[in-house]
Amino acid sequence: MPPWMELSGTWYILEGEPGEHLVLEALGKRLSGIWTSEALAQSFLDRHPQLGMRVAPLASRALKEAFLRALAMLGVEGVLVDYEPGVHQARMARLEALWEEVKHA
Repeated sequence: MPPWMELSGTWYILEGEPGEHLVLEALGKRLSGIWTSEALAQSFLDRHPQLGMRVAPLASRALKEAFLRALAMLGVEGVLVDYEPGVHQARMARLEALWEEVKHA
């Protein structure tokens, strides 16, 4: 994983009911998102209150593994990192790369 995408700290995700995670479709790919700060995740959520979701921290390896497993079950291929609507380019990590990051954390 590139050094600019260091993800060894807490991840912040958007979740709804148990097992419900944010999934976007872009260019025929299923994507989700993680943020490296609670403020960035909350900023995204504030722009989309209709989602009815909340920001949740994933600090432990077990929580990160459970999240990645859920994304795989949902058919997610990649994860946008610190996604901000309106920005023309978003950092993306493949699910496999995130598994490696968690495995070596």
